[in-house]
Amino acid sequence: MGFKKALLVLMVFILILFAASGCSRTVTREQFLEAYQIRSGTIIEVYNQNGTVTISGWDQDKVEIAAVKESFRGQAALDEVEIFIDIAEKLVIQTVNPDDSAQVTVSYEIKVPEDLVIGIIECSNGNINIDNVTGNPDISTSNGTIVVSGVNGIVSARSSNGNLTITGVKSLGNLRTSNGNIEAELSLLHDDLEIGTSNGSVSLALSTNLRADIEASTSNGTISASNLNIFATELEQASLVGTMNGGGNKITIKTSNGSINLTPLR
Repeated sequence: MGFKKALLVLMVFILILFAASGCSRTVTREQFLEAYQIRSGTIIEVYNQNGTVTISGWDQDKVEIAAVKESFRGQAALDEVEIFIDIAEKLVIQTVNPDDSAQVTVSYEIKVPEDLVIGIIECSNGNINIDNVTGNPDISTSNGTIVVSGVNGIVSARSSNGNLTITGVKSLGNLRTSNGNIEAELSLLHDDLEIGTSNGSVSLALSTNLRADIEASTSNGTISASNLNIFATELEQASLVGTMNGGGNKITIKTSNGSINLTPLR
């Protein structure tokens, strides 16, 4: 009994020591802040690996880039990761990480004038938030949510794992996520449109005067379309084929596990 009791005490001590060592990990931070005068109409592109990217419009005539680098591996790890800014033709903001094992997170908060154009925004692991800007953003992240609002342009978005929320934009490009819900508003249809998720629901608010061919399907879920002028040629619990206001460009909506809900845009 004495040996077993001593062994138990030793195991508890090791667990406490391990937990304490985990809690004692400190985060090393480094801040970055720069402002640039950029000519009107310049395209902005952002390429980040790990961390949140937030872009918002403001009433200043300059671009402000604020970033925070963070790591549990000390200053040496932060020094390996650089923030690269190129303003030659486009404004390109890029996180350069030559060693993926550096385990550094870089989070950006970028403020832009209304006459600049948002282009490609890429993030490997992190959320992307865009508000009150101009352009046709092509947004992608592997692991994170995408939230976009107030964009005077066409928004395309992709995530492997995360929800997509796209509201108050001029029009939509294709929207895709593997694991997450999609919520979007469509006021103008400029081309054929595909919206899809593997595991999640789709909620799409449509302008009531939109002309479109609609094809929606789900493997495990239901489809509803209320207060819209849709003439259905095929209508089942998990499938809808029809035309809205006589038809037009095609809207294809698919999910494997989730419901599809079509409502009027208010």
